[in-house]
Amino acid sequence: MGNKIFGSRILFTYVAKEMLLYFFVLFLFFFFIFFINQILLMAEDVLSKHVPLRDVALLIVYSLPSIVATSAPFAALVGTLMATGRLVSDREFLAAETLGFSVRFLFLPVLATGLLISVVSFLVNDIFLPLGSIRFNRLRREIAASSPSVELESNSIKKNQNAVIVSGNISGNRMDEILILDADASGERRIIAAPGAVIADAADPAVLMTLRMDDASVFIFPEPRTGDYDWIQAASLSYHLLFRNLFGTNSGTVTPREMSSRDLYRELQVKEAAVPAAERETDRTLNMWRMEFHKKFSVPLGALFFSLLAFVLGLGAKTNGQAVGFVAGLLIAVLYWVLLVGGQTLCLRLSLDGMLTMWVPNAAVLLAALAVATVRIVK
Repeated sequence: MGNKIFGSRILFTYVAKEMLLYFFVLFLFFFFIFFINQILLMAEDVLSKHVPLRDVALLIVYSLPSIVATSAPFAALVGTLMATGRLVSDREFLAAETLGFSVRFLFLPVLATGLLISVVSFLVNDIFLPLGSIRFNRLRREIAASSPSVELESNSIKKNQNAVIVSGNISGNRMDEILILDADASGERRIIAAPGAVIADAADPAVLMTLRMDDASVFIFPEPRTGDYDWIQAASLSYHLLFRNLFGTNSGTVTPREMSSRDLYRELQVKEAAVPAAERETDRTLNMWRMEFHKKFSVPLGALFFSLLAFVLGLGAKTNGQAVGFVAGLLIAVLYWVLLVGGQTLCLRLSLDGMLTMWVPNAAVLLAALAVATVRIVK
């Protein structure tokens, strides 16, 4: 009996170490891919505009928690597939079963490893990701405010979520000519033109910069269109460029991504209380916050669900288990990513239920694992 318990501990530790080794190697692989992707995005958006190297390095550092949180679940999937495939191909699992160890026991270290990765990933997602996002957005705002050329270039057209800005020559904080095409809160289209503008800082954290124009002309085209328009001549005019319009969801105010799960839950409760019960299911802002809350849990737990699927798939490996596991893992990772990103897009654009869109990918992985396990049991 004592030898059996001792052997169980040795086997459990051996399999767990094998899983963690492959996870670590694959984590470096995915980390490198997402890291290079982040650098390429910054090269296009920041590096090409001669931002100081120190600020670029800090932006990359502040992006690391997001890269880590994204890499961990996929590393768990591919790593478990490759490790299980190797143990099966090399007949090590078969040897363990010959010695009286069941497949259920062999699954325990895999389950424990997946759970450990999920917990660590959740902590990174819940603690370091909000801190990184806050500092990333703060630094990005400081860069844009101190160097207008990062967001506004001389003699160029800048399009954001709310407006199109045609700028003349920019020298320091002064712009020779400016033309703005946008729409106000009521949907009426406007054209704003001025012979020049001064780029100034704003006190409001939600405002990235203010364009102060003298002798500006404003043309307003009311809806529905009738051919009429209003013309306003202003001696001075201030136009605010909002942070969220230039950087999407990264506004100057605190966003769900910048909160821990506890703070996000509290804020979600406050927002739900402020919205009438009949409108809670259709309110777009509330649905977006609900999606971000469930994303805090669904993405880290993806590592656990991936471990389940990878184990039952890996048991079917015959030869070249590592190579087959690597290819299969990448294909599954791509499908999962499509479901996750597609769900977010449907939530934001079509107001599909935020909770549903975040848990569907994990549910699909779990159902696939159960289906494969059922087939193996029947056989």
